[in-house]
Amino acid sequence: MVTVLIRAFIIYTLLLVALRLTGKRQVGELQISELITTFMISELAASPIQDLSIPIIYSIIPIIFLLCAEIILSFLATKSKILKKLFFGNPSMIIRKGKLDQKELGRLRIGINDFLGELRLKDAGDINDVEYAILEENGKLSVFLKEKEGCGLTHAIIVDGDINETNLRYANKDKRWLEGYLKNNKLYLEQIFLMTVNDQNEINIIKKEEK
Repeated sequence: MVTVLIRAFIIYTLLLVALRLTGKRQVGELQISELITTFMISELAASPIQDLSIPIIYSIIPIIFLLCAEIILSFLATKSKILKKLFFGNPSMIIRKGKLDQKELGRLRIGINDFLGELRLKDAGDINDVEYAILEENGKLSVFLKEKEGCGLTHAIIVDGDINETNLRYANKDKRWLEGYLKNNKLYLEQIFLMTVNDQNEINIIKKEEK
């Protein structure tokens, strides 16, 4: 019994420190790769506690490897649009400006009854009250209700110097417009940390901080 408690304490301490360092969120907010890593770690952590014949090092080394791999992958995804799309995907806009995208709903393999149920959980009792419904990268549904007045949805069209062509299209803009705006305001992509435009064509730009 003492051996089991010691092993459990070692694994618990390792996971606590590692997850604190990686800054993991709640389970419902995890990306798919993070969720897979969590499941694998839980199995690895339980094995030497359930079976004392398994050396505890057989769990510690794979756990550390998986956590390091997750950290490296997350970092690389922030630098590469291809890796980000491959491992984390992109948000999917199911309702845009009050119009339901049936093709997107079908592509996501979401039944209309399930979708209406998700809307009700977001306090949207009537689909006609919804201005935007977006399935986020972590699988959660973001819902924006229609308002008589307001700026609508804000689209991030430049993030850390990279153009988000999907959001640019959602904002009814194109690269030609963007290039012209940047040129007229003497701005360069590599200078911009975040550039957004909302449905009222209000633009906000945050420049990168100097290192």
